[in-house]
Amino acid sequence: MTEEELLVKAAEERAAIVNKYDRGRENAEQIDPWEDPGFEIYHVTDRYGFIHDKRLPASQRVEVRDKELENSRLKKWSKMLHPNSTKVWDKDMKSGKLKKRLYKGVPDAVRGEVWSRLLHIKKTKEEQIGKYEEMRKLARLWSPDLRQIDLDVNRTYRDHLMFRERYGLKQQALFHVLGAYSVYNSEIGYCQGMSQIAALLLMYLNEEDAFWGLSNLMADPKWAMHGFFIPGFPKLLRFQQQHDKIFAKFLPKLKKHFDRQNIDAGLYTLKWFFQCFLDRVSLAQLKPFRGYSKEDRHTPTLKY
Repeated sequence: MTEEELLVKAAEERAAIVNKYDRGRENAEQIDPWEDPGFEIYHVTDRYGFIHDKRLPASQRVEVRDKELENSRLKKWSKMLHPNSTKVWDKDMKSGKLKKRLYKGVPDAVRGEVWSRLLHIKKTKEEQIGKYEEMRKLARLWSPDLRQIDLDVNRTYRDHLMFRERYGLKQQALFHVLGAYSVYNSEIGYCQGMSQIAALLLMYLNEEDAFWGLSNLMADPKWAMHGFFIPGFPKLLRFQQQHDKIFAKFLPKLKKHFDRQNIDAGLYTLKWFFQCFLDRVSLAQLKPFRGYSKEDRHTPTLKY
């Protein structure tokens, strides 16, 4: 095929993909059975919207305890997030109290507001009025990544109520956020791994806020995830090298065991660093390891 024919074919493919998301689930021409994960009677849904199998050990007591602990912390967070208490937020951030509370966990009820403040989403939106809609429109016409984004949208959180239905509202929003970002930041475009980060943001933020949240995670010097996704993945390589040094220093026997089993850090750290520890590889198939010392059982506390 000539270059002109390839461009025409790519444009037609983009238009076909965009049309499916515009139609949405109710007006879809055809959704294959494999595209919707099954929901059977033996499945249950946790309070975060993730679907589990009832055959797993019951955790009701732990769930109740966690809810009570979260509710006790919610009062402090609500006070700190009150619209008229920006001074309290700024004071807690400077004193280190905010960091301590973050490590204990952000209550589900205020997670969207907390993330929005930490990522400076309101400020960015005010500085970039209309930019998201502009990028969304450009992506529909020119993004070279829409085909891969379309494939990954239906692989993202298939066990979550918000994303399990093909061309459902949240799948539509995820497609638009990733497409818009692929043209907004042309140095990165789209890279696999970004979909889970964007989807998690969409669980607590609206579409445009999730877009700017993703953008600031990449560009803000405080989070600086840009280096993980640009060609060559320079920051990922640095993190993996640092991981290996820490591993060898604090867990030397376990590190030697991993080396003997040819388990490279890239097998599991790729998911950790690319997806903010949202996903992991299963080590259930590995041989059991016995023989590390008592000291090896303790991992260091790392400050950031």
